Amino acid sequence: MIKNKQRMESMESMEHINYLEEKVFPKIKVHRKPDPDKKVYGSKRTNLLRISQEKKIKALQIAMLRWGAKIGFTTKDDKLEWRKNFTSVLKMESHLSAGLNHTLSREELKLANRLYRKYLGFVK
Repeated sequence: MIKNKQRMESMESMEHINYLEEKVFPKIKVHRKPDPDKKVYGSKRTNLLRISQEKKIKALQIAMLRWGAKIGFTTKDDKLEWRKNFTSVLKMESHLSAGLNHTLSREELKLANRLYRKYLGFVK
């Protein structure tokens, strides 16, 4: 347990170090190691975008699974096309979860929108 006197001595020594850095040795740069706890992983905007894209891709996966369970596969071509589309959605999900700064490209977003419309029954 630190006593008040020890606390005051440590504060005085920190003030002395700051005084030396600012007044006595102003041209000498003191390089301190960066604090690993304050490491920044990308911007807040990118992280929020990635999180919202992860949620939308998860909803697309659920819609595709429900479509496969309810409607089923009428032909072998339907099954192959669904499998190809579902693997592309799984790749999108793995890309998003691979890193904090990873987001989907414009082409991947268009593909996801098209698949979502298709597997919810709004085919044009």
